[in-house]
Amino acid sequence: YMKVSRHCMDMAYKLIDALTEKGYAFSVEAQTNQIFPILSDEKIEELSKDFAFTPWGRYDETHQIVRFVTSFMTKEESVDALIEKL
Repeated sequence: YMKVSRHCMDMAYKLIDALTEKGYAFSVEAQTNQIFPILSDEKIEELSKDFAFTPWGRYDETHQIVRFVTSFMTKEESVDALIEKL
C-alpha cells in the first residue's frame, strides 16, 4: 500500500511543482492527489484534446478551475507530457 500511494503522491507533487513553476494559481492548496489549478478557457480546450481531467467550475469570465487526479496507475511519461503542454 505504501509503495503504491508513494507513486501516486510523487506524480501529484511533480505536477503541482510544474504548475507552480509555470505561474499557475490554484483554487485550493493541494494536500492529496487531487489538484485544482486555474486554467484559461483556451488552455482547457487545448489540453482536453489529449488529457483527461474534470472542469470543476468557473473562476472568472475567461478561466476555470479544473481537477487533475493522479493514481497508482499514473505513468510518469503522462505527467511529463501534460507538463510539456502546460
